[in-house]
Amino acid sequence: MESRIGVIVGPMIGRRGVLVLGGAAAVGTVVLGGCSLLRKDISGPAAAAAAAVDGVASVQLERALGATFERILRGTIDLETSDRVTGLAVFDDAMRAIITVIHDELDEETATRMRVGGVTAVLQGGAELTPMDLGPDMVTANPRHDRITAGSFYRKYGLG
Repeated sequence: MESRIGVIVGPMIGRRGVLVLGGAAAVGTVVLGGCSLLRKDISGPAAAAAAAVDGVASVQLERALGATFERILRGTIDLETSDRVTGLAVFDDAMRAIITVIHDELDEETATRMRVGGVTAVLQGGAELTPMDLGPDMVTANPRHDRITAGSFYRKYGLG
């Protein structure tokens, strides 16, 4: 009798396990799709727009996902100047180009929440400029680079 129960229950548990795993895979696909893992990568168009700015030597941008699936754009903009004041003006123009691509290419929620604090400019000689140097519109009293979003530049650049 025990062997018959094992034979009957074993396949039933196996089928249920398969159904549970299949359901979990379907839910995982929907969740990951909703978290923007499968959405458009704008790092190429954003890099091209920044590279077209006068005074920019080269641009390397990449997208990433944060620990809570937030979208991140990070990288380096190499500038042709060693002067900080000139470099800030060029970096500002390059960030305007990047933020405009983000605004134009992504849906509003994704675009405004995209983190861009990891995009830095490097002057000739190695000094770095960060988006914080450009005065983004930050609502927090103690802003951090990793919290700077594309949306924090919208008012500055006349978007949205």
